[in-house]
Amino acid sequence: MLKPITTLILALGLATAPGFAQSGPGKSPGSQSIVDIAVADPDNFSILVDLVVFAELDGVLSGDGQFTVFAPTNAAFGALIESLNQALGEQATNALLSDKAFITNVLLYHVTDGRRFSNSVVNRNNPKPIEMLNGDYIITRPNLTIADGSALTGDATIQTPNINASNGVIHVIDAVLIP
Repeated sequence: MLKPITTLILALGLATAPGFAQSGPGKSPGSQSIVDIAVADPDNFSILVDLVVFAELDGVLSGDGQFTVFAPTNAAFGALIESLNQALGEQATNALLSDKAFITNVLLYHVTDGRRFSNSVVNRNNPKPIEMLNGDYIITRPNLTIADGSALTGDATIQTPNINASNGVIHVIDAVLIP
């Protein structure tokens, strides 16, 4: 059962920086799925895992398809909640975070089809939009930032690129992207 998101985020506070083994193009896929990797690191991804389960995306992100996930940390979700509370108030924030359609749309804005390592995500010569599973686009920049433009979160920075999963690649980011 999904814990109340706001309570969980506030209880966790700021998480420590992730420390992951990186891999890159040409490496064999990891032995764990995207969801397995996130579940194995609750200090950084417990909120993301709870939201993925709430949105019923855990089966897809554990399956055979290949995906690239820009994974916000618990600290990133904490910052988003703080921004939402300031902009909307706590009651409206709680209502928004219990809206399954909203949560699903936000999560799908963090996932794209295929296995994309940082050298293909961040095109140094000619940045191109990347279509996310919700149909919107992001643009990455050479300094590993993702142009989000959200008034609530601003740009996200890729903190740890190229975590190789059996069904894709994870790039850890420091902000939640808002479509």
